[in-house]
Amino acid sequence: MLTKKYSPKSLKEIHGQNLALQKLKYNVEHKIPTILYGSTGTGKTSSVYALANELDFEVMELNASNFRNKDQIESLVGAASQQQSLFKKGKIILLDELDGISGTKDRGGLQALLKLLPKVRTSLVLISNDIWDQKFSTLRKKFDLIEFNTPNHELIYNVLKNISEKEK
Repeated sequence: MLTKKYSPKSLKEIHGQNLALQKLKYNVEHKIPTILYGSTGTGKTSSVYALANELDFEVMELNASNFRNKDQIESLVGAASQQQSLFKKGKIILLDELDGISGTKDRGGLQALLKLLPKVRTSLVLISNDIWDQKFSTLRKKFDLIEFNTPNHELIYNVLKNISEKEK
């Protein structure tokens, strides 16, 4: 598949997010809890994987839509945050689709995540489309926020043109 073939392998291959990428790299290297936010398709998840590839870090991705109540967060994120990577230099815990955690059905999930923060020994990155939802007000105070902007049409055109030329 072309999406896999041309997925970015390094931060140099991600276009239009220079400041966000610099800050992300700094935060991951210094284990600063981070939330990446912005519209769908801006490169948030791809950036985490590209950075991990550059740094030779393992990525443990959890989808918040699947693991979102208190017990699941404590079990999965808690355990992963305490273990070192076996084969890589470091580890990034990536909690994607944070917006999937609801306020009622998943009661306790966000509080469990906040409770785990002081114990986390690895880089923790959360991804959200709309971090300004009221349910995330406490998270916004505890995590460093990095915005990913929507790329302009010219940038998208140039990337697609480059792929088209390579694929003939």
